[in-house]
Amino acid sequence: MKYLLILLLSGTVMANPNPDFISLAEFCPDIKIQASYSTPDNFTGEIVRGYKAKKAFLARLPAEALCSVQKDALKKGLSLKIFDGYRPVKAVQFFQEWAKRSEDNLNLKKLYYPTFTRLELFEKGFIAKQSSHSRGSAVDLTLVELKTGRDLDMGSGFDFFDVISHTETSLVTEKQKNNRMMLKELMESRGFKNFHQEWWHFSFKPEPYPEQYFNFDVE
Repeated sequence: MKYLLILLLSGTVMANPNPDFISLAEFCPDIKIQASYSTPDNFTGEIVRGYKAKKAFLARLPAEALCSVQKDALKKGLSLKIFDGYRPVKAVQFFQEWAKRSEDNLNLKKLYYPTFTRLELFEKGFIAKQSSHSRGSAVDLTLVELKTGRDLDMGSGFDFFDVISHTETSLVTEKQKNNRMMLKELMESRGFKNFHQEWWHFSFKPEPYPEQYFNFDVE
């Protein structure tokens, strides 16, 4: 409740679905949807609150731009794969609640955040207390080879919270760096901006809903 009050003071929380939000799979069916938070295969080890289907949504303008990125990628024999798009406020709140719990899964910690505590993931900026995902303008994604179906080697996995996931880190190989730069160039050519701590995270600029945070379920 306290968290929602903070949001209300800093921006409008919209509980109902926005008709301007688009299902990426329906709008651009070539895009691959992984929707990691709709399954337990993510850093929390649980299905995240608000994710009721293996779907990904964005506001219309970012969705149209992303579909253009997909067309550019297809020309290179690649496809986009979406880890996450629109993220309900209730999911962001779930992450904060999860961070306050005691560490109970060391295997999961090793897979996603080996050098930090849960709370440090917020302190270090890997997880935001207010997310552009909730405004329908951010997307987490990678590139996949069409011939093999394999993800391009980016040097770290999605939601691996450590320095090696910084987009321009020197800790990855030249090939891995080139793969990251190819994704970055494809996205930036269509109006997206990368978050420097996470090679997979991009936000569309200018945002269509810069002051609104949405809270409808992904379903």
